[in-house]
Amino acid sequence: MTTLSDEDQRQLDERVGALAETFADAGHRFFLVGGLVRDALLGRGLTGDIDITTDAVPDRIAQLLAGWADTMWDQGKSFGTIGARRGSTTVEITTHRAESYDSESRKPSVRFADDIATDLSRRDFTVNAMAVELPEWTLIDPYGGTEDLANGVLRTPSEPAGLFSDDPLRMLRAARFCSQLSLSAEPELVAAVRSVRPRLAIVSRERIATELTKLLELPSVAAGVAFLVTTGLLGDLVPPWRTGVAEVPAAAMDSVGDWVGRVPARWAMLLGPVCDDDAQAARCLSALRIRGTTIRTTRAILRAAHAVEAASADAGPPEVADALRWRPAVRRLVADHDANLDAALVALRAWDRPAAAPLSAWLADVRAAEGEALGRLPVDGHRVMEVLGRSGSVVGEALAWLRERQIELGPLSAARAGELLAEWDRRRNG
Repeated sequence: MTTLSDEDQRQLDERVGALAETFADAGHRFFLVGGLVRDALLGRGLTGDIDITTDAVPDRIAQLLAGWADTMWDQGKSFGTIGARRGSTTVEITTHRAESYDSESRKPSVRFADDIATDLSRRDFTVNAMAVELPEWTLIDPYGGTEDLANGVLRTPSEPAGLFSDDPLRMLRAARFCSQLSLSAEPELVAAVRSVRPRLAIVSRERIATELTKLLELPSVAAGVAFLVTTGLLGDLVPPWRTGVAEVPAAAMDSVGDWVGRVPARWAMLLGPVCDDDAQAARCLSALRIRGTTIRTTRAILRAAHAVEAASADAGPPEVADALRWRPAVRRLVADHDANLDAALVALRAWDRPAAAPLSAWLADVRAAEGEALGRLPVDGHRVMEVLGRSGSVVGEALAWLRERQIELGPLSAARAGELLAEWDRRRNG
């Protein structure tokens, strides 16, 4: 794990080899840095755009890019960064930097540095503080990042409390890297987060929401969530956990499948044990500036979980539960919550409050046999008006009544629905 693979070198040489030669011929050094180096060393191939650092100043970078790039942009020039694209290859080239921070802000005061070691020292973690110099393909690893990757250790290249105080968002990135890279944070790093975590208050809620979402999107999140618990960050971000006596279902959160709703399902699992209802959960997520669509789905999953719990309590033991009692109750669960039942059932198991065994069997049976039909009525408002011969509020009443009949009787055909509506109207009008 000390060099890039032959294939990665071939691809990178094809994409930026000529550019590296241009910098070298002009007397400047050219280093690949960032996640691309880390992931390539892990054998994950080339990921994302190409980040480069150099001893050339921004104006000089722009001059050297001019003959290579199809297009350039300099919005990051004040931070030392020039961006460029050639064909499908995008690069961001930044002058070696050293930084200082104001105590009230996570925005750095940038000054340029002359050497790669100083630049790497400001990186968040040793596994991200590595570089590969082109055109020689020399690995630069002054802080032992390759060894930490091999040993599964998360460390910082300099004193961790200072790094986290300068940019507190790095504490949440630590949680993400624990999960994303299967790393264990060293004790000194954990202690630093515990002491510095009040500094997270200077970070915008939107940036925090973005970082938490990146964590919850990962295939495995248990290690990252456990880090949030161990360091006290979870209680800071989700106040009900400050006094919550339940166990955080970190390991169980990995049981969430590869669903479109993976993130809200995990939020539901995390909030359910300490929130009285879905409204309180929504307030917690709103305070974090979580996206509205995620909040709505999380609430729907929690409502589905509570409905399953209520149905489990009402169902009774299998020996006395009969079809007349349980099938309508299960149909109602499917009609009201089918889209969120899988997530709700996983959440209930995570909370050690699984659905009653017979109810789970009934749910599977009804969903397989009737689920798609229960989610919709076979007639719409126009057809109701045709059957009843009138419009107005009666149409809504008729559709609500018909929905109850479908829950009681099972999926209805359009013809049967018309007969029932006509009968309902005759009785209603004497």
